[in-house]
Amino acid sequence: MEELTRLHNLTEKYDCCWVTEKNDFQKYGKAEEIQYYVPQMNRREFWFPLKFIYLVARTLFILLKEKPECVVSTGALISYPFCRIAAMMGKKVIFIESFARVNELSLTGKLLYNHVSMFIVQWPEIAEKYDKAIVGGGIF
Repeated sequence: MEELTRLHNLTEKYDCCWVTEKNDFQKYGKAEEIQYYVPQMNRREFWFPLKFIYLVARTLFILLKEKPECVVSTGALISYPFCRIAAMMGKKVIFIESFARVNELSLTGKLLYNHVSMFIVQWPEIAEKYDKAIVGGGIF
């Protein structure tokens, strides 16, 4: 979320809808910019399967209500259902891999690589391994 809030030139030009994890230790962007919160996910926790089912239902609700033309994500587990469902709905999906990923994709990146319209990495080392990846350089 912090990375996406740095795209001010795009958010001022287009109508945007923000979705982020609800947690106690961080808050990015202005409160009025964030329309939807979803529970924080950890795939190793006991309640993960139930939380993930809830996340998929919440994702469907948000996508059907907002009707986005495009979904842009910088990763994290919560983005997986948003990107996959949006792609199934015929929406353009742009995934931006984390700047911290120099040599290997994140788990979310690996899962979404073949299911998005555009896959952007920030380091040429990763693009050498993944032919579909576009090097965006230091986007943030």
